[in-house]
Amino acid sequence: MAASQAVQADLAGSGARPAGRGQRRAGRRKVAVLEAAGRVIAERGADATRFADVAAESGVPVSTLQYYFGSREDLLVAAFRHASGTEIATLEADLAGLDEPWQQLAHVVTSALRGYQADAGAAGAAGSGRLWIESWHFGIRDAEMRADALRDYGAWRGLVADVVRRGTEAGTFAPRLSPEQIAVLTIALVDGVGIPLALDDPAITPDGAVADVLTALAGLLHPPAAPA
Repeated sequence: MAASQAVQADLAGSGARPAGRGQRRAGRRKVAVLEAAGRVIAERGADATRFADVAAESGVPVSTLQYYFGSREDLLVAAFRHASGTEIATLEADLAGLDEPWQQLAHVVTSALRGYQADAGAAGAAGSGRLWIESWHFGIRDAEMRADALRDYGAWRGLVADVVRRGTEAGTFAPRLSPEQIAVLTIALVDGVGIPLALDDPAITPDGAVADVLTALAGLLHPPAAPA
């Protein structure tokens, strides 16, 4: 995915010299900083995230953060890119270990909605949906972040469309719509219940949100045997 590739290039640096031990250590430190920044953004919001907050969370001095990223805005963009690239890469690896298309779709939906949970905290997958919401907010005003968010949407839709296509070719699904259309609707369903989930809406529970989205998808896909 382009976002994860951009992060990899950023972490590797632009020099042609092979990475030595010191460079590898610096790269790992920078990844740890980006993960810390993601936690801060998920908890405080992008607008309220400052170098000092990330320094406190990561243990890396503000001067080093400024050396790494230059500006606060560049730190935010890098943190969003790292989070989205890591999430997509992890999801791709997870899907490769699942054989059934319906299981793969269920995993995509469950993973995405888990990140929206208001009480899940900001570590690991939890908080990823909240970062996603922050990226929309930031992207409305920032052209670079907007391009990243749209690219990420494309990556998510591509994952879903590929699963639907494989399921259709295998005879597991019999959709009336194209894989691309179903992918758009799937992400819309996830975001639609994910936002109230992030707001801790008492009418929306994590398990109920997953069940509702999967029920809607089952209707769109018309599988020969409805999944349990």
